[in-house]
Amino acid sequence: MRSSYDRYFLFYHVAKYKSFTKAAQVLASNQPNITHAMNKLESELGCRLLIRSNKGITLTPEGERLYQRTAIAFEQLTLAENELRLATSLSEGSVTIGASETALHGFLLLHLNEFREKHPGIRIRILNSSNASAVDAVHSGKVDFSLVATPTGAKKPLTEACLCGFCDIMISGKKYAYLAASPKNLSDLSDIPLICMVESTNTFAFYNQFYYENGLTLKPDMEVATTDLVLPFVKSNLGIGFIPAFYADEAIKNGECWCIPLIEKLPERSICLVQDSGRSLNVAAMELKKFLMDKRTFMP
Repeated sequence: MRSSYDRYFLFYHVAKYKSFTKAAQVLASNQPNITHAMNKLESELGCRLLIRSNKGITLTPEGERLYQRTAIAFEQLTLAENELRLATSLSEGSVTIGASETALHGFLLLHLNEFREKHPGIRIRILNSSNASAVDAVHSGKVDFSLVATPTGAKKPLTEACLCGFCDIMISGKKYAYLAASPKNLSDLSDIPLICMVESTNTFAFYNQFYYENGLTLKPDMEVATTDLVLPFVKSNLGIGFIPAFYADEAIKNGECWCIPLIEKLPERSICLVQDSGRSLNVAAMELKKFLMDKRTFMP
């Protein structure tokens, strides 16, 4: 027994091709079945839809009105099916992710080109922002997921998965290069101008806790909005500062800044993927997440 959907589907093809025979060929059906279904549809609607003649099929005014509506519906369904087919084959699709500066340079940019080469049809939109903003974007649904450095500040229903670990170091410019000659206690550096992230950031909270655990108070002389700004300020001899080691590697190698060894051991930090556990990812986002998780070097 045919459903109403089936009868409308058959009507759409009969009306489109103006022929029972052509519709039967396209649908791999037979003409008597289609004729019976059209008679049934006309009976249900209480009006004539098709006028049969030796020259083929013509539509009544009612049939023309119904065809205009069904054409929109079935053409949209066909378009949706094609889009889903391309998306599930990963030939198309889009992903929006958030990324802090540290996560961007410490992990994402190291692997993104390989993913693009595998899936050139997937469009990737990256919202580069602070840790807090990237996590908020996950919570609000603006992004599929975010990559941020610990501490992430993520709370349920958000979850975090560690991708890699990294270490921070304290660096100086030429003016304070003498401090790199031997290991120093934090207290030995209290009179040196300190450059740090702004107080509202999770990174500031991380160092504030580190200083507290070592019996000191974090009192930066200058505050910057993003981690990547610490390096140019230090190179300009405005003070010393903490920065992920990978940011400073090249500058240290080129003699533009120096690493100050600390007696107090800095805790290792991580770059994490933060996702809303209550929200499903589209196929493209799932593929990118899987790819990034496969690249992780930090196993919790």
